[in-house]
This record gives sequence, C-alpha cells and structure tokens, in this order.
Amino acid sequence: MNPTQDIIPILKLALRYHREGNLDYAKYVYQHVLGIDPQNADALHLLGVSVYQSEQYDIAINLITQAIQIDSTKPLFFTNLGNAFQKQGKSEKSVQAYQKAIQIQPGYAEAYFNLGNSLREQGKLKESTQALQKAIQIQPDYADAHFNLAMLLLLQGQFVEGWEKYEWRWDSSLKSQKRNFKRPLWDGTSLSSKSILIYAEQGFGDSIQFARYIDLFPDTATIIVACQPALKSLLKSIECIDTLVTKGEDIPNFDFHAPIVSLPHIFGTVLETIPAKIPYLYPDKNPDFSFLSDDERDLKVGIAWAGSPTHINDRNRSISLNNFKCLLDIKGCEFFSLQVGEHHRDIKQCGYSRIIKDLGKQFTNFHHTASVILQLDLVISVDTAVAHLAGALGKPVWTLLPFIPDWRWMLNRSDSPWYPSMTLFRQRKRGDWHSVFQEIRLTLTQYSQR
Repeated sequence: MNPTQDIIPILKLALRYHREGNLDYAKYVYQHVLGIDPQNADALHLLGVSVYQSEQYDIAINLITQAIQIDSTKPLFFTNLGNAFQKQGKSEKSVQAYQKAIQIQPGYAEAYFNLGNSLREQGKLKESTQALQKAIQIQPDYADAHFNLAMLLLLQGQFVEGWEKYEWRWDSSLKSQKRNFKRPLWDGTSLSSKSILIYAEQGFGDSIQFARYIDLFPDTATIIVACQPALKSLLKSIECIDTLVTKGEDIPNFDFHAPIVSLPHIFGTVLETIPAKIPYLYPDKNPDFSFLSDDERDLKVGIAWAGSPTHINDRNRSISLNNFKCLLDIKGCEFFSLQVGEHHRDIKQCGYSRIIKDLGKQFTNFHHTASVILQLDLVISVDTAVAHLAGALGKPVWTLLPFIPDWRWMLNRSDSPWYPSMTLFRQRKRGDWHSVFQEIRLTLTQYSQR
C-alpha cells in the first residue's frame, strides 16, 4: 500500500474544512497528515496558510519555509510566504518571495499584484505601478489590481485616470459594500426637478471628506443622503440635504443614486478643482460637551492616536499614545483626548490621567466630537476621522502620516488641497515616528508662544 495515496483523500478532507472556514478542524487534519508523512510539502504549506489566517505569522512563515525546503517548485508556496512577511511589515522579504514565485511562473498575476503592493510600501512607486500594470496585462479583469493602481495614481496626483480606475472597487474586495438599486447610477446628467440618493459606502473619514460635494448639486434637485448612524446629527448641518436617513430607516423614492466616493469622478475633479470651501459642516455647539480651561491663556490641543483596528492600513497609521509624551510638558498647552473606543483607556494605562483630559469617552456620535473640536485651538491626530472632521470644520489640524500614506494625502507636501487648515507631518522613513514628534514638539512650542 502506498502511504502517499492514502494521504490524498485525508488532505482533500482537510482542504474542504479549510475552505468552509473551519480552521481548527482543518489544522487538526493537516497535523494528522504530517503525523503520517512529516515531509508532505502540501500539508505543511496548507497548515501554514491556516495558521496565517489565525494571525500567527511567525509560525506560518516557519511552516511554509519547511514546505519550500521540501518542494521549491510551487509558486503558490512563495506567494503565501510573501503574504506572511507582508503582514509582519517585512516588505523586503515579501518582495523576494513574490519575485521567486514569478520566476517559477512568469504569468502569475496574483504574484505581480502582491509584489506591487509590497513595492508601494517601500516607496518604490514606479516599480509598484509597473507590477500592478503587469498583473492587469496578464488578467485584464483583475479588479483588485485596477483598484490598487487607482489608489497609487491618486497618491501621485493623477486624478483623471485614478478616479476612473477607482470605480473598479465595485468588483474588488470592496464589492460587498455596493448597494444594488433599481434606479440608475447618476452619471452627471441634469438633475433639474429630479431626486438623487447619495449614500455612504466606506469609513467615517470618507463620508466626512466627500460630504463637501453635496453642496455642488443644483437647488432644483432633491437631495437624499443615507449615512452611518454616528454621522446623522452632524450631517444635518448641510442645509441643501432634503432628507437624511440612516441604516434601518426607509429611503424615499429617488430617480438616481451615487455612492459618495464616486462623486469626485462624476464631477471630474482634478487637483485645481477640489471643492475646498471650508467649513462645510456647521454643527451646533452642544452644551453637554462644553468645557472650561484651567487657564484661558493656554493653548487647547485635542489629540487622537488610533483609528479603527479593522482598517487595512491600521498597522501603519495608528500609534501608541506614548509617542505624545514628548509634547505633554510644553508650557502653555493643555491636552484633551478625542479618542473613542477601547483606546481611550490608554490614558490611564500610560499614566497620563492628570495631564490629558479624557473627553472622548463621552462621545456617542460625531456631533459630540465636533462640538468639542469647535472649542479647541488645535487638533493633532493620526490619519483618522477626527483629522477629517477638524479639517471640515476649518480648525487648525496637524495630521500625522506614515511613510507611504493613504492616497488622499498625496506625496511631498505639508498641506492638503482638501483641507486648507491642515498641516501634514510625514515620516521620512518607514516606522520613524520619533522624528515626526520631534518636529511637532518644535512646531508646537513655537505655536503655543504666539
């Protein structure tokens, strides 16, 4: 009897469980296979993939490396090894793995796609563009490659082609966010005496950033906006909105619809035509969220250091509160936390309760946050919705950006065409927040002495 032949149906069973999402049982069966045949490269690789999906990246790398040592002819092994390195932020090693996969299989579109993403993280934008274009050349309908290329183009200020390719998101990994309506998608045609539904589709920051476009619609159109519940009371300040609904509420009849992040494309936005009338949000000051400074002469500074942990780039954009330590002894400054969620507890855990006043723990929606921001002199925030909100309100805001930022912040500039009151502080090399905060400390010291 051939032991290898006996293993095949067992391995197929494990793979079935794996594809169904039953990782624990799949791991158990893979380990059973390895108990019979410790040199089974497929079992080692698949066990590594299942461990990777459980976010145990070190173990995944070890298992997949063992598989490669047994069988170095399979490009998928190298691709998944690269994915694990990428999750660890080891883009150099991930690039090497993807290049090896391509060497074995030159027409491997997924490897080119992943290679492009890793090269982007290294700041090698030309090479990243070429890799994504190669993936599209091999597989013209590769939606995720088109979408990632869109973000790369927008990052470099190539708006026309960037917005066009951004529409590929509806066939990409973001397709679950697409809403299917019987009425047609608006293409920019006249809306005179017509109604249009504009709906939020991604994060809070996206909704806040692109809400500016609502004011561009003609007075003769009926504007219906569907937004996240936490934004509803804030967006009520946009007077031209006729009806504002949120999840679970009935949507009135409409003639056209448009996802909010498609509006720059539909309006043909280029760098010179970005709608930058600031402020475009006018929330009422909520008396429940008013506060008095201990010293009215002090500069009141709001801070936020973490975004949603589910964000695809949260590993690079969110930081430890301890990074702010070098600012907390600057004379003439009072610090107020705008942080929501679990991270507001960082204040106590880091021992800053007497220095930073925790306001964010009271917030239940963005109107509350806005009411506080209106009372501040300055906001210092990582790339999260708080930065967008401060910018939309016209408040001075310093936004902290990783080495390769989100596309909307572009490259090599300290200002933002989206928010005239915003100053951008960028990492000069990957992971270097120390230099960023040294620059902020110097700038804030001077700012507080005005």
